[in-house]
Amino acid sequence: MRLYAALTALIATAIGVGVLFFANSALSPLLLGGPGSTCPEPDCALGAGLWLIAGAVAVVLVAFLAGLLRPAEQPVRRGLWIALWCTAVYLVESVVVWVLI
Repeated sequence: MRLYAALTALIATAIGVGVLFFANSALSPLLLGGPGSTCPEPDCALGAGLWLIAGAVAVVLVAFLAGLLRPAEQPVRRGLWIALWCTAVYLVESVVVWVLI
């Protein structure tokens, strides 16, 4: 049963993080060149992209490990709950990365 929760968390988090990553990629020209931009250079997009990729990998791995931690009566529900929180953490990370860059 732990494996069901872990796989559900892994797949759902990967989908959520993938959607957010591609949204960040689409918005990066606006986020970099907007008013008050501290670094409108392409290097900033590369730095933000590397942080977002590393964060995406870390969040997906954490979701999988969290799904394996303890057995659940409803493993799919637990996996989706883990995925929700991990995707929210990635969203916060992406906002922090864009504010700092």
